[in-house]
Amino acid sequence: MLQKYHVILAVGAFIINDKKEILIVKKSPKERIDGGFWTIPGGKIEPNEPIIKGLKREILEEVNLKVKLIKWIGEDVFESSGFFYHAQHFLCQPINSSVRLEKNLVDHHWLKKTEIKKFQFPVNIKKRILEIL
Repeated sequence: MLQKYHVILAVGAFIINDKKEILIVKKSPKERIDGGFWTIPGGKIEPNEPIIKGLKREILEEVNLKVKLIKWIGEDVFESSGFFYHAQHFLCQPINSSVRLEKNLVDHHWLKKTEIKKFQFPVNIKKRILEIL
């Protein structure tokens, strides 16, 4: 018998500044997905929402940044709490620099390649950061 799975379309932004640093955010330990980990801004796409519009909306909601899209850099599919997530990842540049975090995020940092071992990331995010930097 086939099981029913819910698939959620999501986006993630690797936001890189002029100093070649990537913006990372720390999720609250209470979060269901990646709780307590450092990760990138992103989230779920709303039904019928164009993916780039959803990407820019999520970035603005999570970190208060407007961004310029550089390129699509890949996708990941993963399972969490009975849901499958299909996440599209994009490389972006910030247009403004005033980061303000939404309540489910507890910290942020502009990451240099030499600092990557200091932070705990989901495996797929760490891999992409190393590819970019």
